[in-house]
Amino acid sequence: MIKPIPGVAFFVLQFLILAVAGFLPASTHTITSPRNKAFTTMKTYPTPRASKKQSSGDKNLHRDSVALNAVGRGSGTQDGSTTTKYDVIVVGSGNGACALLNECLANAPKNKDYKILVIEQGRNFFYTSDVTHQNGWSKSYATADIFKLHNAMTSDGKAVISGKACTQGGGGSINFTMMYESSAWLTEHLGKNETYWDQMKAQFSEKLKLDDPFDLPERFAKVIKNNAKKIENPYELPNKSDNYAGHVPSLNEKVEKQLYIFPTQFNDFGQRVKSGVSLIDWYDDRIDLKCLCEVKSLNFAEGTCESVDVRNNDEGKNEIYSVKPGGKVILCGGSASPRLLMKSKELKNEHIGRFVKDHICMPLGVYVVAEKKNDEKGKLIGPKDNYESIFAIASVPTKNGDDREFANFDFFSGQFDRLIFLASSLYLAFLPFNLLKRLMGRFPFLFTVLSNSLRVLLTVFVFIFEVFYGLKDFLTFQGWGATKIKITTSLVKFNTFADGYYEEDSDKIILKFFEDKRDAEVAEEAIKDNLELLESLGNKPPLLLRAIFRLVTKIPYEPYQVKRYVKNFSKNTLLSEQHLAGGCLFGKVIDKGDKDPLDTGKVFDTTNLYVADLSCVPLPRVSTQMTAYLIGHYVGQQIFSPTTTAQNENTNMVAEKTE
Repeated sequence: MIKPIPGVAFFVLQFLILAVAGFLPASTHTITSPRNKAFTTMKTYPTPRASKKQSSGDKNLHRDSVALNAVGRGSGTQDGSTTTKYDVIVVGSGNGACALLNECLANAPKNKDYKILVIEQGRNFFYTSDVTHQNGWSKSYATADIFKLHNAMTSDGKAVISGKACTQGGGGSINFTMMYESSAWLTEHLGKNETYWDQMKAQFSEKLKLDDPFDLPERFAKVIKNNAKKIENPYELPNKSDNYAGHVPSLNEKVEKQLYIFPTQFNDFGQRVKSGVSLIDWYDDRIDLKCLCEVKSLNFAEGTCESVDVRNNDEGKNEIYSVKPGGKVILCGGSASPRLLMKSKELKNEHIGRFVKDHICMPLGVYVVAEKKNDEKGKLIGPKDNYESIFAIASVPTKNGDDREFANFDFFSGQFDRLIFLASSLYLAFLPFNLLKRLMGRFPFLFTVLSNSLRVLLTVFVFIFEVFYGLKDFLTFQGWGATKIKITTSLVKFNTFADGYYEEDSDKIILKFFEDKRDAEVAEEAIKDNLELLESLGNKPPLLLRAIFRLVTKIPYEPYQVKRYVKNFSKNTLLSEQHLAGGCLFGKVIDKGDKDPLDTGKVFDTTNLYVADLSCVPLPRVSTQMTAYLIGHYVGQQIFSPTTTAQNENTNMVAEKTE
């Protein structure tokens, strides 16, 4: 928004506030009571249950807003263990965990004696919901309390900025894009057949009760669609048949260039009420949710995981939680899952921690969308356009033509002050010192300080930009502030060709970005092919500002600049899309359940340990959120479904009679 000249004083005040905020520690958000200094058990301060008269949408909103942080209620012992034993212990509360818990609760005994413990490293949704809803979602990427960096690097030690969501609901509490991998891909890596996965997608999507994105009003997304079909190498327009699974699109491998429209997790007021957190009744007496707790190790006896060692970071103590005989321990902790398996001396599988990838993420140019103050038709970008619910996917060949990779383009639009948190996190990758970027992965506070400091600098940049357009309006007799300046930008993401791995003797994750020359070939071809579309969405910034921007980032605006950008990015500016996958693959580390569905997701050489998150599969070629949900839903349905259990019991009875 254009500020009048007298607003300089306000800008200076804003500058000072941001500068100070960059060096303040994150708030702890604890609730204190006389009994416990760091008491966060929301069940001690219960809020009313949703009224029976409430609509399902209202119930979901209620649950999302007050999601419980219920500490395990078993009485403690002197050695830190608890007397309560659990039927199921779930490590993590992210996408896979929420989908799995939904199946577990639906099929588990409906009595208080059945106990499920969910252990989450981050805070509960109540404390993070201020940045997970639509109006503030981009802030999550600049908050070290929610978005934590991995200690990731390339084989030769170059830092890769790669992070994870650390909050109840995991990535589903901060992510946007909703898209499934193709059913052919799922069949290849998980088994079954394409019809089975088509049905599974529709089944799970129905649980989220998502709106049909084709029925929603369009603003800037309409501009993207119109321009994408006019460029020299046009995109296919969104096809409703691709959204057959509960309004969520699936990758269509047969089309080389396609636009996809996806539903969002938000209601009309921008509240996130259709995420994984919404699937669970966190008031259910069978669930104990422990937040701010981190599982440090798994304890085995003859192949059975009997308990987990936990560091309670909220209360500053170590705890031990045990599983009942015949109970299950299910890892849904994302990057924590392969780490916990690697620490377990009982497991000797050489494939644990291998076949690891994340999407390479490359920011692209910023373009200016000028809107006239009194022109209603000219208001193209609204407050909900910060992350457009439309994206482009292109199948990009390498130079030899034998290999192809899918490049994904996400679009962001709006006033810069609404996108500045996202921008400040993305542009941290352009810091010149590799050591500094490596330290960010080890010290979260440094990430917060640098991100906030960069935000201050970007605010200065935007202020100069607004003054430039203000003077232009003034000198052309339109009046100061007649033009509202908004921006649109994009990023491209794609799979690497080389597999990475988790280091065994440290917390390092090796991601082999651009170690295969085909990565650079895909990047160059994808960016060159889409510059025309990006430029059609807005105007290039003024020459001087564009020169300064390119001096720092090397981001191209012309085809001849692309090669230099890719070369510079591959050497100095490595950024991932925060979609880490692999490390516990089906068929290599965990059972596909081909012989016995009850073994689906079970870690080889164990009797009761399972994995149900994105580490189970290679990195999908599209955004990973819905595939992660689907894995949890699939494993949960296989191991908790009464139909599966009955089939297994009948098989055992037949086998006994035969013997």
